[in-house]
Amino acid sequence: MPYLPSLTALRCLDASARSRSFTRAAQELHLTQSAVSHHILNLEQQLGVKLFERDKGRLELTQAGKIYWMETLPAVEQLQRATTHMIALTRDPHTLTVSVPPSFANSWLMPRVCDFVANNRDITLNLINRLGAPGTHADEEDATIELSEGNAPGTVSIRLLSLVYKLYASPALLRRLNFEHLLGRGDFSNDALVQLLHSSDLIRTSMTDAWEGWLRQAALDQSVDPSHWADGPTYTQASLAMIAVINGMGVALLPKHVVDAHNQAGAVVRLSEIGWRPRRAYHLEWSAIRPVTAQLRRFADWAVTVAESEAS
Repeated sequence: MPYLPSLTALRCLDASARSRSFTRAAQELHLTQSAVSHHILNLEQQLGVKLFERDKGRLELTQAGKIYWMETLPAVEQLQRATTHMIALTRDPHTLTVSVPPSFANSWLMPRVCDFVANNRDITLNLINRLGAPGTHADEEDATIELSEGNAPGTVSIRLLSLVYKLYASPALLRRLNFEHLLGRGDFSNDALVQLLHSSDLIRTSMTDAWEGWLRQAALDQSVDPSHWADGPTYTQASLAMIAVINGMGVALLPKHVVDAHNQAGAVVRLSEIGWRPRRAYHLEWSAIRPVTAQLRRFADWAVTVAESEAS
């Protein structure tokens, strides 16, 4: 029997061809960048042809790659349609399964979702996450909430929550660093901010460009050496960074939905009103080839309504 590639390899080819990036393809497929690259390399070795030209971060299909992609794409799309149709036939029509990042679920969704459940008693809402295992539950979910730019090919994307990152520290840290006299005075002066930033660890999150962007927006990028914020401890979930800030382990840039309750309770102090907006936001997403059920439409309408009411 002639060699037949795996479906995962063909999906990696399709996503990489459309996005012209192994990184963006990995995000779309919920794989690692190295896994996508490995699948493409194996495919090239099995076929005996080069599918992509790789040049200084740019990714372009070769002529052979274009031909192979266009000839295999209809088969991949047909398999996706057939699988989606069969899952829809066998799934409980009253169940809705949504994959949610733990940090977003804990800080935003769970305190609000009781309203949706109470007013939609005919829907069983399941919330799952893919933490620690990319691709896990991908066939179980009807939709996913993702921190993304919201423009992935082949995906329907509805913006739920835009993020604004501001600077926070705990009162205990400010007292330890002799800034107690500034508590309750609102925004710190630029001189005080620079002194504090030099004296403290700058905690990082998965929003890796936050420090660079915020310092530039605050006109402090020339006053804080990049090596200082680049060497800060990393907590990939904003909720973990929040706990670190509360316990005086450093200062951090955090979004409102994570920090608001702790700020109101006095566990943390906002040091500046300057806010940095990343390109990514939380979106409710599902495959464009998947039929939109009434349950998903009702959940999407509810989530958008809540998010818009709080943004106004």
